[in-house]
Amino acid sequence: MTNFVTRSRTLLLIAALWAFAPILHGQVTTGNIGGTVSAKQDAAALPGVTVEAIHVPTGTRYSTVSGPNGYYTIPNVRVGGPYRVTANLEGFKAVTVENVQVALGETAHVPLSLGMAGVSEAITVTANVDPVINPNHTGSTSEVTTRQIEALPTVNRTLQDFARTNPYFTTDLSDANGTALNVAGRNNKYNSIQIDGAVNNDLFGLGVTGTPGGQTGAQPISLDAIQQLQLVISPYDVRQSGFTGGGVNAVTRSGTNDFSGSVFGTKRNNNFVGRGLNDTPVASFNQTQYGGRFGGPIVHDKIFFFISGEKNRKATPLGISGSIYTGSGTGNLPGLQNVIDYAKSKYNLDLGGTGDITSQVNSDLLFGRADFNLGASNNLTLRHNYVFGSQPSAPSSYSRKSSQFYFDTSRYFIQDHTNSTVLQLNSVLGANYFNEARVTHQLIKDARTTPVLFPTVEIGGSAPRAGAVQFGTERFSGANTLDQNVVEFTDDFTITKGSHNIVVGTHNEMFKFKNLFIQDFYGYYYFKTLTDFMNGNVSNYSIGFATGSDPRRPTAFKASQYSLYVNDQWHLPRNLTLTFGLRADKPSFPDTPTLNPLVQTELGLLTSSKPKDSITWEPRAGFNWDPTGTGKQQLRGGIGIFQGRAPYVWISNGYGGTGVETQILACNAPGCTTPFIADPNAQPRTFAAGTAAPQISLTDPDFKFPRILRSTLGYDRELIWGIRSTAELLYSKTQEDIFYYNMNWKPTGVSPLDGRPTYSRISTKVSDTFLVSNTDLGREIMETVQLSKSFNKLTLNANYIHQDAKSAADAGSSTASSGFNFQTSRGDIFKPELAPTFFQVRHRFNLAATYDFTTGPLSHSFGLFYAMQSGNPYSLLIDGNPNKDNSSSNDLLFVPAGGAAGVILCPFNNGSTAAPAAGRPCGVTGITPLDSSLFSTFLNSVGLDPNKSAILERNNLEAPWQRRLDFHYELGLPAIHSARLLVTGDVQNLLNMLNKDWGIEKFVNFSTYTPVRFQGIDPTSGKPVYREETAGALTPGTQFSGFTSNASRWQARVGLRVTF
Repeated sequence: MTNFVTRSRTLLLIAALWAFAPILHGQVTTGNIGGTVSAKQDAAALPGVTVEAIHVPTGTRYSTVSGPNGYYTIPNVRVGGPYRVTANLEGFKAVTVENVQVALGETAHVPLSLGMAGVSEAITVTANVDPVINPNHTGSTSEVTTRQIEALPTVNRTLQDFARTNPYFTTDLSDANGTALNVAGRNNKYNSIQIDGAVNNDLFGLGVTGTPGGQTGAQPISLDAIQQLQLVISPYDVRQSGFTGGGVNAVTRSGTNDFSGSVFGTKRNNNFVGRGLNDTPVASFNQTQYGGRFGGPIVHDKIFFFISGEKNRKATPLGISGSIYTGSGTGNLPGLQNVIDYAKSKYNLDLGGTGDITSQVNSDLLFGRADFNLGASNNLTLRHNYVFGSQPSAPSSYSRKSSQFYFDTSRYFIQDHTNSTVLQLNSVLGANYFNEARVTHQLIKDARTTPVLFPTVEIGGSAPRAGAVQFGTERFSGANTLDQNVVEFTDDFTITKGSHNIVVGTHNEMFKFKNLFIQDFYGYYYFKTLTDFMNGNVSNYSIGFATGSDPRRPTAFKASQYSLYVNDQWHLPRNLTLTFGLRADKPSFPDTPTLNPLVQTELGLLTSSKPKDSITWEPRAGFNWDPTGTGKQQLRGGIGIFQGRAPYVWISNGYGGTGVETQILACNAPGCTTPFIADPNAQPRTFAAGTAAPQISLTDPDFKFPRILRSTLGYDRELIWGIRSTAELLYSKTQEDIFYYNMNWKPTGVSPLDGRPTYSRISTKVSDTFLVSNTDLGREIMETVQLSKSFNKLTLNANYIHQDAKSAADAGSSTASSGFNFQTSRGDIFKPELAPTFFQVRHRFNLAATYDFTTGPLSHSFGLFYAMQSGNPYSLLIDGNPNKDNSSSNDLLFVPAGGAAGVILCPFNNGSTAAPAAGRPCGVTGITPLDSSLFSTFLNSVGLDPNKSAILERNNLEAPWQRRLDFHYELGLPAIHSARLLVTGDVQNLLNMLNKDWGIEKFVNFSTYTPVRFQGIDPTSGKPVYREETAGALTPGTQFSGFTSNASRWQARVGLRVTF
């Protein structure tokens, strides 16, 4: 900790010195006001004009002087408004523009035209700032205003519900909560999420929301605290970075000279959820949300405060009970009651029954902010954000289906505490010199607990870690906590000189992680049958622990990233604006993992390797051209390099997986035996020499963070009736992305099934040895069309996007072992291959609409959001490990030549793994093959040619299209003094409310489906023998889930709000 504090102080000192040089920040919290000052009589540029902008709600003043070409820029102003902009020059009459609104990270274009003095009095006009057709608009960006946040539907009050209005930002409609946000066809872990410019990412990368607390489902901040959202995909200003997907930047509300506030409460229960396709109600549950906001002046025009708070209490049934499990107690599908009875009688262990599970999700959100106007030249902001979240998991990722049932004891509970503090100072250092400095400190603590302390037990099923029945401590939660300490410093210095707006700066991040993650800490046992469990016949065992005196010692390491950059926005004649920038990012990992001599001797690999401290250069350039100068159309675009962050859990695996500090021993090789020990604290940790080996994770020293080349070309035009139209093309090419290797395997031959390479271990003294490295394979091509129109009471926005996104790996896992095991392959596991990415949404159409009107003293507000999009891509796999790489979940399905005639299809037969023999193609006497046309029928049902022999491509199939219509209504009652009551209602999946057959979502869990298992080659016919993976696995449509999930039911919420 001492070194961390020392480095922090050193960094702040360096940054303070840099503040006297031209400096730029990497995140955006403010906006700008700019334009050209000209003479009214001849449109000549007017230099030396004093331009002042006043933020009317707070009285905050900003000023500058126009340059030689008449152009002026006032940077770093508060987001929102209204602003009053005034221009004064001796000999000319003053001009004032009212009601100027400033968007986050954008420049409000306010041209000023001055007439000669004495002709008339000063002129006041109303601003008409166009956020789309704007000379400062180059790449692909959009904003979500306060009004949109208030008017658009959101049942769960999430940021994602508003980010989805941008066509590049996609939520998975199969997720009832819509928490995962994929941008431009890229991994949801590759986004940047900021609040008031401070990094608010899930930096370690364990949750799906991308924010701290994501594992608990908690939102990073209350919607009541947000004033505006900025959504960026290709901003060619180098101030924006930290993503290769997209960026979400939220700016918070602040106090003004008027006291104002709001309190709200919402309610929903099982009566607010539809009965679904099968006309079955969900189990009883309740959800409440309540909170409010309040702000105002402490000292008029000088000091302001704002606070908001929110509590969420949500108990939701998951709709997965034992009734869906079809195990009868024979073969390798044990009966549930038999397991319950034996565990209770033998070990006095209560497995928790077989009923449905209710997920209790709680969160508390608290935000506070104070703003100080320190004279006419300095504005200081101090804010703090606190988030608490708690949530139980579903048993091992919802593993309850016809052939699998994980008991309630296999759950875990996670709690998160996040505290984030930001101090920001904006200064005016002269008529053309401005500075913005910001310091951030964030503490995040996550911890898991489990219902029982008992070894993980799996019984039956097709293979270890895919057992039919599981109970005991969840494998990854017996020892699992995470502490994160984050310090940021940002400073920018802006010079407006003539037609140039120059910014140069630094953004620096320092992280300290303490990660306790030891899988199988209380032991993992696999038994082929319930009889084997009763008799103690262990088929597979593993144990993880920290070496030394503390078996729960966490892995601790530090990381940092230092950035310098310069940007110039140049306003040229003929309505042309150019943007040039150069950014340098330098990630650093000061700590070195421990060297394991065994791995070095056996494989020639250094577990002490870590990513090198190398500089990444990110040049960018953008342009905007109005060919007619009328402000009715523009051509814009740009090209540049964008570097993001890799989830630091990928790096953490290399620190905790050396096999020295932490060991994961697997007892599954021939000659390794162990008894079943029920005591979780007395698990076997020693085995006969040569029979157990440690699992290793390490990092390629040349590993680099994700990086892309991204270019955009867009055309915006105002059509008839004031309709805004946009056509845009976006192209991204991967420079660096993640890819996993298992370095303890070597090719030894080819599979008799399809000729794919087969592998064997290099060393038996170490187990799987996973290396996280890079690939440059990957690209995205996107075409979008957008139309928007604002009427007096109605706003409409429609957009369509076509995506063609490919990658070498989807990288959805956090552990190195899962990263490799779920990295599907058609053959060579050491050769990355380009294929469609799981995050691609090939077609997507959005429509957002709001309508406001009054009837007498009542006000009404309607909001609609409709999305129709292609289903999630998925892959077909084959079980049986045909490439012999010790992973049964990464082999893509092979379609033999000859269609149905080219394969022998065997029944499930309780999961028999018997190899084919002469006269017994299914391996068991008396078991006869099925009609192999079942295999062809299944392939035909998903659009594949059963007669075309091939190993299938990854993600070459798509689930059915998804459709969702969400609805919001707000009724405003007459005001009493300054208070007004609003009655609100939201409906998610309104289509399903109208007709139970509509709004049904079908998806494939984990984007893979395994219909068959490779048993071997029939010695008589020479044909491959496939066995059903489960009974009925080849029935068309069996691969889809979601018919009865909450994603396929309408859900509603009602609420009350009082504003004052």
